[in-house]
This record gives sequence, structure tokens and C-alpha cells, in this order.
Amino acid sequence: MLKTRVLTAVLGIPVLLFFVYLGNYWFTLFILLIALLGLKEYNALMKNDDWRPFELAGYLIIPLLFFAIYQENPSLLISLLALLFITFSLLSVFFYGRVKYWDSAIAFWGIIYTGGLAGYLVATRMLPGGYYFIIFLLVVIWSNDVFAYLWGSRFGRRLLVPAISPKKTIEGMIAGLLASASAGIVLALFIPDNLISIGMGIRLGFLTGVTGTLGDLTQSALKRSAGVKDSGDLLPGHGGILDRFDSLFFAAPFFYIYSHYFMI
Repeated sequence: MLKTRVLTAVLGIPVLLFFVYLGNYWFTLFILLIALLGLKEYNALMKNDDWRPFELAGYLIIPLLFFAIYQENPSLLISLLALLFITFSLLSVFFYGRVKYWDSAIAFWGIIYTGGLAGYLVATRMLPGGYYFIIFLLVVIWSNDVFAYLWGSRFGRRLLVPAISPKKTIEGMIAGLLASASAGIVLALFIPDNLISIGMGIRLGFLTGVTGTLGDLTQSALKRSAGVKDSGDLLPGHGGILDRFDSLFFAAPFFYIYSHYFMI
């Protein structure tokens, strides 16, 4: 399992970094693909728990959301989200008996979880210095994941949230957060033009580590609710898109807000 996990990472990480380097619409299209694959997994999880989310709308709306983000048009983005909410709310009115209100709510939630959160990666890449911000975000998330897994597997004794995650430990979480902050320091030293100071590197690294861990736990709760171990099998050794990108999706909005409003 570990060899398969490492091989998938060795093959997949260069592809991701290549699209980060390209930026512009290439990176937007790549993250859009990831978001749509994540939505597909989310819908499958909901069906596994006997919900019936209205799927088609998500595959139509998420590309429009990404278009609004790419065009840096917040009015269009807000209008799309409002229209989407109203449309989903009315499904249970006009199709009462066939579409339950909660089915519409779950579908709306999935669009926000996948397309909404992933969209912040595109917004971050479009910031001045966005290439380095995305590299920073990725390295910090990976550092948190790797050290939390390795230290927790070897020295973990106390479970973090045993009800939803039987393997994540407090010791692993602490190791992951220390690795995130340390990675933030190292990256701050090497990123050019003093884009990120050492102090900001520590704070941003720690913030990313905390929010990434919360995203991982949120995905664990979702899978536990659906009664499955993995969200999919697209990535050998890792599970599905949501298994691999849950931390990144969850950390992206916090990272963007901090980078945009406190560093630029």
C-alpha cells in the first residue's frame, strides 16, 4: 500500500506542479476538472447514504463559478450562487413528492464543498505572486500530511477524534502542525522578493496546517456518515479525489483570505 501511495504521488505531483507553473486558464481548467471529479465522488457518497442529490445542476454551475472567478467578477459569482440556491429551493416545490428539500440542500452543499472551495485555488493563483503562494500552500499541506502520518503511525497513542477517525492521533496532529510551521519558515527563506516574511511564513504555515487538518477530519466524518472507507478509487493508494484534496480544499479559502487581505 505504501509503495502504491508513493508511486501515485511521484507520478501525480509533477503533473499538478506543471499546471501550477502554467497558470492562467490552464490551471483553472485543471482545478475545474478536479472539482468536477470531486463532485462526482460526493454525489456517489450521498447516494450510498440513500440521498438523491440533483446532480446535473452541479456539473453546469461549477464551470460558470470558475468562469466568474477567472474573470474576477464577484457580482456574477454572487448572482450565480443566489440563483443556484433559489433554483434548488424551488425543486421541492414544483416537484414535491419526487424531490425532497434535503436532496436539494445536499446537492447545493456539494457544489460549495467542491467547486466553491476549489475555486479559491484559482483565485490564489491569480494574486500577485500567486505562483509562489500556491507552491507554499501545496508544500505546507504535504508536509502536514506526511509528518502527521509518519509520526502518528510510529508514536501515536491518543486518538484525536476516535468517533470518526480511528487512525488519526493527537501526537500525529502535533507533528503535522510543527512540520507545517517549519515548512513555512523554510519556504519564506527561499521564495524571492521577500514575498513572505519568516513571521508570516510561520503564521501562514500554522494556519494552513490547522485548516488542512480540519478539512481531513470533515472528509472523514462525511465518509463515516456514508459508511465507506474511501471516497473513490481514482488515485491508487490514496483513494479518491476528495481523499487526496480534502485538506487542500478546506485550507484554500483561509489561505486566500490571509494572503489577499493581510499580505498584499
